[in-house]
Amino acid sequence: MTDPGTTADAKARLRRELRAERTRRARAAREHAAVGLDRHLAELLAGRAHLDVAAYLPMPTEPPLESALVTAHRRGHRIWVPVCEPGRRLAWARWTPDTPVRTGGLGGLREPVGARHGAEVMRSVGVLLVPALAVSHDGGRLGFGGGFYDRFLATLPRTAHPELRTVVCVFADEVLPAGAVPVDELDAPVALALTEDGPVSLGARTGAGAAAR
Repeated sequence: MTDPGTTADAKARLRRELRAERTRRARAAREHAAVGLDRHLAELLAGRAHLDVAAYLPMPTEPPLESALVTAHRRGHRIWVPVCEPGRRLAWARWTPDTPVRTGGLGGLREPVGARHGAEVMRSVGVLLVPALAVSHDGGRLGFGGGFYDRFLATLPRTAHPELRTVVCVFADEVLPAGAVPVDELDAPVALALTEDGPVSLGARTGAGAAAR
């Protein structure tokens, strides 16, 4: 059995390395990523105009997802963005390019101002974009350590639309070999990554949390 302390230490080390890599990423690389994410999210949404998108507003060093969300909005998709609540819970608020945004929540998360809704919004969502620092080819996701998304993903099967796809959003070089992301039994696995180079299918782990896909 893996020592929880050892796993936590390994996660912390990998987070530090990946955060440092993100701060060094060149502006040109980020601009290239914005174009790629816009194109590939549109491809994921093709033929799903009747469904919403749940995503997040990226921080400056994260994959530049916002222009892709603007495109999805202009094509008629409703966009839902998370708001951090007490007890490490996520609520959801509607977002458009004109929605006022405030900085709050975990690590300065950018949150839209407006009415908050619960997990019931997932009944109309076709693509749920989840943030991460890295993901492995066996479905291990390295989040930011707050636990908000792991808790949310564990409850998702009770509210999800039948066509919902959970997709982790990372840079292409943050898709790591199988086993490279330390995980424990509470970490919800993922089956698909969205990168600037296109989607990557992941062999998500079985066992605890597997239904969160």
